[in-house]
Amino acid sequence: MTENTTSPKRVLVVEDEPDFAALLETILTQAGFLVTTAYSCEDAFEAVRKTKPDLVTLDIAMPRKSGGLFYRQLKADRRFRYLPVVVVTGITRDDREMDNIVHSLLEPDSIPAPDAYVEKPIDGSSLVDTIRRVLESSPSGAGEPVP
Repeated sequence: MTENTTSPKRVLVVEDEPDFAALLETILTQAGFLVTTAYSCEDAFEAVRKTKPDLVTLDIAMPRKSGGLFYRQLKADRRFRYLPVVVVTGITRDDREMDNIVHSLLEPDSIPAPDAYVEKPIDGSSLVDTIRRVLESSPSGAGEPVP
C-alpha cells in the first residue's frame, strides 16, 4: 500500500438541511476530506471564494436561491468553471423532474454538465467513491480560482 503524501482534498457541502449536511460532513471527514458546509447558495459563493474547495457537493432543491441557479452562476464564473460539482439530490435519475433539472442546469450550451449525481438517500461509501473518482478525473488545480 502506497502512503498518500498529498494534502487532504477540500470539499464544500452545499445543503440547506442541517441534519443531512452534518451526515455528509461526517461521512466525508471520516474519509479524509477537509469539509466546509454552506447552508444556502448565497453562503456557498462566499465559501467557494474563501476556502477554494477541490469539489462541491450541491443540493438542487434549496430555498431562496435554487441549487440550479447557483450551479449556473458558478460555472459562468471563469474562476470556478472547472470546479467539479457532484449533485446530491432526492430526485431520482428516472424522474421526469430530473430531466427538467438537468436541462435547466445546462440551459446555456456553454455551461458544462455536473460531474456526477448521487441520489438521496445516500450510501456513504458510494458517495465517497464518486467524489474520489471525480477528483481523480479532474484536471490538477481545477478547483483553484484564478487571481
